[in-house]
Amino acid sequence: MALKEMLAEIGMPPEDISEFFRLGEAGLYDAQVKLLRKYREELLEGIHRDEKIISNLDYMIYEIRNQKSSE
Repeated sequence: MALKEMLAEIGMPPEDISEFFRLGEAGLYDAQVKLLRKYREELLEGIHRDEKIISNLDYMIYEIRNQKSSE
């Protein structure tokens, strides 16, 4: 997979992809890493939100099953 495709896959908009390559051409590799870390952090936050939703669903399933077995 090409780098441009990978950047798009992580949700980076075209203007940030262009900025990423501009930074690389200018030798500003620390700035490239900073931009990538920004998207990594956003993705990780999304994962944590999804984990919380899954935990809530698991709890609701547990409660329903316990309620059913109590009857």
